Amino acid sequence: MKTVMTALTLVIGFASASFSQTAQAAGVEALNGICENVAANDKSRFRKKLKESGLKLRDVYEGITCGGENLVRYAMSNNAEDVGSFIVKRMPASHFASSGDLDWANTSGHAASPIASSIAAR
Repeated sequence: MKTVMTALTLVIGFASASFSQTAQAAGVEALNGICENVAANDKSRFRKKLKESGLKLRDVYEGITCGGENLVRYAMSNNAEDVGSFIVKRMPASHFASSGDLDWANTSGHAASPIASSIAAR
């Protein structure tokens, strides 16, 4: 009986692990088009994509690049002030302390951007 319970526990454990990986893959797939939302400064669609994906921004931020840049830098480059400020508010302040995004903004001519101000305020 103990062997059967152990086997059943293992099967349930493997099934739940594969389900979570499948769900996460589906969530990442739902993020297609997020770069277009950032470039268009469409905060509501950006938020909707995140909500539909079931993923938190802080969990997927490091894995998303648009045009070779992270989301904040891409937002600054495209003058997407609403989306960029939203991203800054959703990310932990400790991230921006070590990311170099503020230094990048200062050296690339985006120091006056509201996004850079949001980063500096955090």
